[in-house]
Amino acid sequence: MSTISSDKEKFESVIKDYDINVIYQSLDSDFFENVDDSFIKEMNSRDIKVYYLGGDPSWGKVSGFSKIKRKVDSVIEFNNMATNKISGIVLDIEPYVSEKEEVLQVEDFKIYVEEIKKAYQYIKDNDLEMILSIPYWFDTIDADLLEEVVKNCDGISVMNYKITRTSENIKEEIELAKKYNKKIDTIYEVDYEDEGYFKNHSSILRDYKRIRKNNDCENLGVAYHHFDSM
Repeated sequence: MSTISSDKEKFESVIKDYDINVIYQSLDSDFFENVDDSFIKEMNSRDIKVYYLGGDPSWGKVSGFSKIKRKVDSVIEFNNMATNKISGIVLDIEPYVSEKEEVLQVEDFKIYVEEIKKAYQYIKDNDLEMILSIPYWFDTIDADLLEEVVKNCDGISVMNYKITRTSENIKEEIELAKKYNKKIDTIYEVDYEDEGYFKNHSSILRDYKRIRKNNDCENLGVAYHHFDSM
């Protein structure tokens, strides 16, 4: 939140240049305690939705739902008190990221899926949307588990960062999103100077157009990671 408010001119430029209509935003405890909905009010006036973005690898482990629930409850409490409300929850859990560099097995991903199932039911019961951020290679772990992931959320945001095979990488996820009528974003990494990534915004848009041409899906959107890079 502080990143956005610290430089209004840059923020305005990003919103305009990238044609932003949804923001996935990390929100700290002070934000929830103060119940200051002025940022959300301003975004709503521009027809921009704001989602709470949160996650930790431990949220995808045994008893991870209890940690997810605490964050969701903060959003619920905020929305109960605020006039301008948070639209939903984006879970960026990534259980495969670990300081111990452990290699997760299929059983570990099964645990992750069970925890997000609980989370989705709880979030739905409280009239919020739930978006899951997942890597493009989830289908290589277990195709059935990927299907369970797509079924148990309102949409997926696929980390499809690399410059090669973006259309092929997201094909299975798009088919499942169509099958279950879920939202889907293909996320681009906005590190224009780094090798292996797209060189500029125009090249990203050309690639996104190619993905849409190769994978017919009305629910497919484009997302960018992240504000500082943009």
